[in-house]
Amino acid sequence: MDQRAPSIVLTIDDDRAVRQGLANYLEDYEYTVLQAQDGQEGLDMFAAHHPDIVLVDLRMPRLDGHAVLEYLSEKAPEIPVIVISGAGDIEEVVSALRKGAWDFLTKPIQDMDILIHTVKTCLERARLLRENREYQASLEESLDRLSRTQKEIIHSAKMAALGDLVAGVAHEVNTPIGVSVTAASFLVERTKHLRILYANGQMKRSDLEQYLAVAEESSTSVLTNLERAANLIQSFKKVAADQSTEEKRVFEVEAYLQQILVSLRPQIKRTPHTIHIDCPPGIVMHSYPGAIMQIIANLVMNSLIHGFADGRAGEIFILVEDAGENVVLSYRDTGVGLNREQRERIYDPFYTTRRGSSGTGLGMNIVYNLITQTLKGSVILDSSPGNGVFFVITLAKDPDHASPAPV
Repeated sequence: MDQRAPSIVLTIDDDRAVRQGLANYLEDYEYTVLQAQDGQEGLDMFAAHHPDIVLVDLRMPRLDGHAVLEYLSEKAPEIPVIVISGAGDIEEVVSALRKGAWDFLTKPIQDMDILIHTVKTCLERARLLRENREYQASLEESLDRLSRTQKEIIHSAKMAALGDLVAGVAHEVNTPIGVSVTAASFLVERTKHLRILYANGQMKRSDLEQYLAVAEESSTSVLTNLERAANLIQSFKKVAADQSTEEKRVFEVEAYLQQILVSLRPQIKRTPHTIHIDCPPGIVMHSYPGAIMQIIANLVMNSLIHGFADGRAGEIFILVEDAGENVVLSYRDTGVGLNREQRERIYDPFYTTRRGSSGTGLGMNIVYNLITQTLKGSVILDSSPGNGVFFVITLAKDPDHASPAPV
């Protein structure tokens, strides 16, 4: 049962008999009718009562129907306005329609059913337009919320990768630091021993020579391992800075790929798998290295987790080629490959073949968005069961001054 309130109709006409006739007929159809005797009174009543539809004559004193039309089409274009006028020549009709009239009826109206049909049609059209606007506003809000959510997910993925990076720093740097501490401790112990011999007058030439040999070996070990730790920290620092910011900078591709490989070493070294990088020196990009780090890291982790899930030792090959304004990065692994469904859905958000594990199913969706949106590039995938995966990724050297990437 329809419980909606009856629609409010405002009639504006200087002929009282016409207004009353329209009101009597419309009220029989359960419309609420307001009456105004000229355009100014009509606009005042419109502002006070907010009717759902307006019926207006064209020729009236004080303010005519043309002025009412112009005002309502500007201030309330969503409200239907039907012109009911004795001036029914074609020029008047065209003028009224151009000024925003939704329909035009000539009076006297011979068949009042036409009036009811026109009112119902205009109200239905207004309802559909209103619902369409509301739906569009809701859709825009949903898209905006989805965009914010996507950014939050990407940010969370960055922070998760950064957390793994910090754990990798601790693990990788721990070994050379530990060796340095051991060597330094041993040198301190030997120094104390030599000092005691010297203080007691028992130090022999052989003791000094033995100490000098130990000191040289220990100091060399300390220096070598501290340099190794410093290089690791420097690599991690650059990659971590790129992960935590979205800054664009100039970088050399080969050197940066090696830094990425260093950051992934903790995950790789616990496996029997190997990564081969073939990149000519001298290829320079003015781009977003953090995005490239995320792409490579996601591809490598996908290979480690999914591609090499059968436990056999696998290989990953990363080939980089200079292509003028673009860089072509080919990524291939020797893993289990993908079936047709996996190939078709690989970039779908939340799609994963390991439901219930720690994966979110967002890794490849993030990769696709980074390639196509952030880096203004394209990606082609070739894979079949048992033949690994093969990605060809084309990236603009400078995404902000890029032509569309070839597909």
